[in-house]
Amino acid sequence: MSSEQAPDFCLTSLNDASKVCLSDYRGKVVLLSFWVTWCPSCQQDLPQKEIFARSLDADAFAFFTINVTGREADPSEVPAFIRKNGYRFPVLKDEGRRTYDAYGITSVPTSVLIDREGRIAGRYDEHTPFVRVIEAIGRLLG
Repeated sequence: MSSEQAPDFCLTSLNDASKVCLSDYRGKVVLLSFWVTWCPSCQQDLPQKEIFARSLDADAFAFFTINVTGREADPSEVPAFIRKNGYRFPVLKDEGRRTYDAYGITSVPTSVLIDREGRIAGRYDEHTPFVRVIEAIGRLLG
């Protein structure tokens, strides 16, 4: 288990323009999923995450997707992409690549699992079957 502290961030929610700060979720298991609209692997990954997000116990767990605006061709097209696909999961807008870089991420999609103490419990790229991520979440919640 990593003892690396997850970098804190406060990002704007695409859903309602509120600010979401990671530190507000201390005590919960958190999954962050970094993505962009043009990435074929992201387009395969996001529907699974949508189904998963709808089945969560929000008291113990939080899930956020982070759109890496600094890697988008046109960040203004992201809201239409979300609407077109019917996604209801929370979408946070990275400030360019600030959060992406702070987490040392080099490709999308990448998911980062954070334990209740705010430490990074796992990093998962597009080659990791989502069921492995779900199993890791289950261990942290268990």
